[in-house]
Amino acid sequence: MQNYNIFLINLDKSVERLRNADEQFKRLHIAYERMPAVYGPDLSETELNVHYSAEKNRKIYHKQLNVGEVGCYLSHRKVWQAIVEQNLDFAIVLEDDFSLNANFLASIAAVAAVDVEWDYIKLAEYPEKRKALSSREFNGFSLITYDKIPARTGAQAVSLSGAKKLLATSEQFGRPIDIDLQYIWEKKLRLYGLKPYPVNLKSQFASEIDEIGKRCTPKVNFFAKAFDQIRFKIMNHLYRNKLGE
Repeated sequence: MQNYNIFLINLDKSVERLRNADEQFKRLHIAYERMPAVYGPDLSETELNVHYSAEKNRKIYHKQLNVGEVGCYLSHRKVWQAIVEQNLDFAIVLEDDFSLNANFLASIAAVAAVDVEWDYIKLAEYPEKRKALSSREFNGFSLITYDKIPARTGAQAVSLSGAKKLLATSEQFGRPIDIDLQYIWEKKLRLYGLKPYPVNLKSQFASEIDEIGKRCTPKVNFFAKAFDQIRFKIMNHLYRNKLGE
């Protein structure tokens, strides 16, 4: 039996979300570990810039990150660090606005039984729109590769090798975490999806990050954005085809 843990990322102020998540876990008799989320507005300038690099941001992304986006990235880094420190084979990582489907427990067993080397497996998608380039059927699930990695980080499995790669490649980051994960060739990530998805995401989570960051409309470098989109499409096509072989 593989050694795994379930981490719930939850802001201290989000008491109702914790209560809802806890009730779902208890109904399924599931143990989990709460990981206190990093609340961006509480961070000092020094703390914000330990891993977030404004210089890197200018080079690789078309707008500045707000404090909520930085806090979200740092929250996931805390989980990746815990995976390494606990020497887990993998972890199920959930942000706190979700509903668990009837196949959730079966999905954990399926993740443990995946017979290919992997780093990161998406367990949810909102909205569900990405196409599968390849699919491997097993244990009542399909392990798929995507035409483009879905945004959002509400539910995923992360392996020990994946946690190490993610920590190493985000020591200095310049994009929001869900966008950064789409650049899997930079991190050499073996990233898949597991369908049917065992977790449903609620639409409010992304807007809460916006609220935390008190986002006004940031200045967008449209030339940089257009250039990056072209480069992304080329690299994404090459890497996704290689992973799907």
